[in-house]
Amino acid sequence: MSKPALCLILILNLLGLLNIWRARWMSLVTSTAFQNIPAIQTRSFVALAALANQDVDDDFLYQILVAFRAALIQADETHSSTVVSMLRCICRIMRILQKNSRYILSIFWLAVSLLQSSYSAYFVEATILLRVSLEAMEGQDMFRDKSVEVVLLEGRLSLEEITEQLDGLLKLSFESSFSFTLAAIIFKGMRLRHFKESAEAALRTLLQVTVRAESNTDALRDSPSTSALGYFLALLPASTTLESYRALLRDCEIRDVWHADASCPENEQQSFVPRVTHTFLKIKDSETALFVATFAGTMLSTAQGDDAETEMLYSLLADLGYSYPEIVSLV
Repeated sequence: MSKPALCLILILNLLGLLNIWRARWMSLVTSTAFQNIPAIQTRSFVALAALANQDVDDDFLYQILVAFRAALIQADETHSSTVVSMLRCICRIMRILQKNSRYILSIFWLAVSLLQSSYSAYFVEATILLRVSLEAMEGQDMFRDKSVEVVLLEGRLSLEEITEQLDGLLKLSFESSFSFTLAAIIFKGMRLRHFKESAEAALRTLLQVTVRAESNTDALRDSPSTSALGYFLALLPASTTLESYRALLRDCEIRDVWHADASCPENEQQSFVPRVTHTFLKIKDSETALFVATFAGTMLSTAQGDDAETEMLYSLLADLGYSYPEIVSLV
């Protein structure tokens, strides 16, 4: 037998042995993961996240969600590690979840609910869960025939009894303006140093996925998508330089030929501060103007001394005031 053939046989045997040991380890971890003992569950779900590398079916995910619900009820400010380990496990599983899962939309709204709760211990994992669930939906072509907003709101109907209570408590309405409401929930993390990176990544994923879902109908985009306007505005504080602003325009799939309309110069300029106008945003009605003005005003009220950001937002409000003075005066 030749050496290459012998090596191949040895490799195959090794892989087979590794799979046997992995299956055995997975079985042991699974048997302990669903025992309602926090110290054991925390470690078991960490191991489960590392071992899960194949398609996961809905039955197994359902067991995890049941365990997650029980752990969430018992959690408090000093005992959140079990919930966090479960969230990390679910994030890992979302990437290998079988297609057409009946839980994929519910998991997205689980992430949103955790963000609405404003519990800092879950913020980072909740933003990751939001991103991976949204990317999983995109990978399964769930936005091929319907917009991102329509698909997500339809998936929310089965959770309406619970979500309406939470929305009422926080005075939110996804039906009035989906992108502004979701952006407002995530944006609070942009003002906190430990959460800024996670919040920005979540907003950018929402922006990119929403824009890509509309690419077939609007290939020559010259302004941010109306459906993603809230995410675009929420990312302005992270886009105060020429390079970062160009990156934001690329996320919106705005071609270089339209950069002049976006007040983006061709040459590098050290003192450049982006100027976002209502014309560039294509604001054509008072309702959209109200959302933009309110959101910009809220961002200004929490600005942390960034002169470029403050200049951008005041410039936007000043420009908006020419066409909608009565609305800007309310902010």
